[in-house]
Amino acid sequence: MKMLAALTAVALLATPALAAGNDFSNRLKGLSAQQQRAVLRRAVLDDGQYCRRIGPVGYQQRYKNLEMWWVSCDRGTNYAAFIGGDGSVQVRPCGDLAQLKLPACRIPER
Repeated sequence: MKMLAALTAVALLATPALAAGNDFSNRLKGLSAQQQRAVLRRAVLDDGQYCRRIGPVGYQQRYKNLEMWWVSCDRGTNYAAFIGGDGSVQVRPCGDLAQLKLPACRIPER
């Protein structure tokens, strides 16, 4: 698992927690859309995945003890980012989720 970059941590720590549960995901929910895209793009890049230009991102659901977000990147590549309560992030291509028995990405049509 990768930890969020220092810049991301500062942005998240500067935002008050919204509710009990996964504080990191709750703080991410409280950021602007542009800040959410920057945080999640950094998570994708830190995981060694490709995302030169990020599109929309969004919160999807709670999955076990993780919070699932979807990330839309250029070239039609989409990722799921699973955020743990300790701030760790696991990124997986949406196309791999069925094989891994994880919830499918539900990215809205543009």
